[in-house]
Amino acid sequence: MNEIKLRQKLRGEHKLSPKSFVGVNLLLAPASELTAICRRLAGDNALIHFSAPRNAAFSIDEAGDLYESIAARPSMDAELYPQICACPGFSAFIGTAASPLFWSSLLDASGFLNCTIEEAAAYAGVDAASVRSFIERLRDYVEPAGLFAASLSDSLLIQLRRRALEGAPAWRLLSEGGEALIRGRAAAWGAANGMSSDEIATALRLLRTLDPAPGKNFSPPSFLIPDVEFLVEGEKITPRLILENMPLVENYFCEFENFSCETLKEKWLRGEWSAARETLKKLGMRYRTLMRAAIYIASAQKEKIISPELPPKPLIYRDAGSALSLHASTVCRMMRNCACRIRGRSYPMAIFFSRPSASAKNLSVASLRGNIAAMRAEGLTNREIGERLGVPTRTVAWHSAKITAERRR
Repeated sequence: MNEIKLRQKLRGEHKLSPKSFVGVNLLLAPASELTAICRRLAGDNALIHFSAPRNAAFSIDEAGDLYESIAARPSMDAELYPQICACPGFSAFIGTAASPLFWSSLLDASGFLNCTIEEAAAYAGVDAASVRSFIERLRDYVEPAGLFAASLSDSLLIQLRRRALEGAPAWRLLSEGGEALIRGRAAAWGAANGMSSDEIATALRLLRTLDPAPGKNFSPPSFLIPDVEFLVEGEKITPRLILENMPLVENYFCEFENFSCETLKEKWLRGEWSAARETLKKLGMRYRTLMRAAIYIASAQKEKIISPELPPKPLIYRDAGSALSLHASTVCRMMRNCACRIRGRSYPMAIFFSRPSASAKNLSVASLRGNIAAMRAEGLTNREIGERLGVPTRTVAWHSAKITAERRR
């Protein structure tokens, strides 16, 4: 296996101390946060500037492959993906706005917009009028009704409009008497505006049936930005860094007249150069370590990379840490925050790790639970499953209970 060394001139065992491991804060950060962290580290630097990657590849996290993390709620990204693609006007977008995941990323956990129209337009490189027009179409198109609203009242009005109740007492109470409704004076407001007590009561009952947070039905949306790609050619696997997803580093050297190495020795530039150098060093350490981890995973989980739908072989963070000269907890947090791309789809690096089953060391827990779930769907009992897999019945029963509990959450 190829070896990429983190630092030159290390002697003895390649164990990294906290002092030498200066890039830990970047190693454990998701790729989506790297640009902001680098800007903070470098400060308002006179020499370099960090920009967000312009060609970041966003893909749906294939949660179905994570046997040990059975999703309790469907992903908002996955549920909205086909709806956004089919929404009238979507095909006209190009660039960032042409990704359905860009639009779902505009939603917070409640399903409301997490930014202004102008901010979304600036990020996507599209004019604000086009963004506003398409969001209006999404409000009238996607299910559940109420998504892409700017506020709670807007969400409830969208739900009423989708029920063809514009102008109804509930609509008037919400759109015109919102302040009175919040203060608990709906009856007084209705009487002052020509609405009977029965109409007010009916309107309040209808409003209570609406969903105040339609996004709560799903897991929160997110961008998954892969750092590493596994290129698969037959049985050959080649890891590579996805350079287009890395923060862009721009320098201001051209602004210094007759710039030379002597200029860096000037007292007023020492602090700027030191901050720039340390930030770049930490960023480089992050990617060197990620590549070492990717090379190790390519060797240890070859079958999983070639066929991501397969469960992983037994592989624990402690073993990976020993191979990479890192602490097991560091490897664990790194794998949870980093992603990879395989044949155009993105996956969290954590999918390659699963502890071995206590009763069958050749099976990972992920593989064991996947087999149990499949056989339970066929109607087999715990005893029959245990006989087929060569594990005790009590082990099958314990994992069956865990699977059922996860599905009920």
